[in-house]
Formats: sequence, structure tokens, C-alpha cells
Amino acid sequence: MEDDVEHLSLLEVGRLLGRQRQADLLRLAALAETWVRGNPRRQASDLLNEALARVLAGDRPWPASLSLHAFLSQVMRSIASQWRHEDMREPLVADQLSQHCDAAMEDGFDLADLAHRMRAALSGDPVATGIFDHIMTQTSRKQACDALGLDATGYDTARRRMTRALRRRFKPGWTK
Repeated sequence: MEDDVEHLSLLEVGRLLGRQRQADLLRLAALAETWVRGNPRRQASDLLNEALARVLAGDRPWPASLSLHAFLSQVMRSIASQWRHEDMREPLVADQLSQHCDAAMEDGFDLADLAHRMRAALSGDPVATGIFDHIMTQTSRKQACDALGLDATGYDTARRRMTRALRRRFKPGWTK
């Protein structure tokens, strides 16, 4: 590490950022657009704001030898890289449960209510209802066939019938 590198004070950083012209700000926005590519869940404005927040908070000291655009480009590159690593990590089970709960709450019903309404839609077909119950309990296809007394063809036929009935009853895309 270089201990003798001189850094700008927060007052100097604020003064330099405050003197930027429109053209300079557009150049920074273009740099943010460049670095945010490959992060589909993130926006360039968020990247630029995060970089500025870190610089102004003193989390990223600004070496006096670097220009504004070069320094902020390095900061944005670092943040974008961090975001890519966060987005690539395998989601934790708690994250997945939270997302499922949020989605169910947004739609105005919970999973139990949805399952109840799906069973009601299949009430006229006991084999399709049985297959639905086995899918919900995550039993194997063989176990479902044995419990319902079906062969492979009968299972496939009943499952297609169940899927068609649910698609007719619920809006398209519910299986995604």
C-alpha cells in the first residue's frame, strides 16, 4: 500500500463536485451506463448515486493525482462488480421464502388459499385432484401412480387434463 498518497478532503471533494457542468454530469452518466451493463436488475442512475454517496461519505478516499472522471469511473466499476457478484450468488432459502411471501401478498392471497381454489377448480375430476395433491406434497411420479392406481399413460393423461383445467380457471402464466 502507498501510505504517502495524498487524498482530497471531503470539503475539497464537495467543492469539485459542485463545480461540474452539465457536460461533465452527462459524461459521468455515460460512464455509469457503461459500468452497469451486465447488471439487468440495476440502473445507471443508482450506480452513479451510490458512487457519489460513497465518495461524499468518505468511504472512498479520492487520490489527489486522479481526475474526477477517472476516479468516479473506478468507484463505479468496483460497485458494479460487487453488484454482479451479489446477483450471481445462489439465493439463500430465506431469500426465496421472502420472495414467495411477497409475491403472494401482492396478489392478495396466500399459498393455502390458492391451493384451495385450485382444488375447487379440479373438484369434478378426482384423479386430477389426486395428482394435484401429490404435486403439492412433492411425492414422486411413481408414488402418485401407485396411490392413484394409474399406469404411466394414465398419469400423463390426467396430469394434462389437470393442467388444462387450471389454465382455463386461472390467468395465463400462473405456472411460471
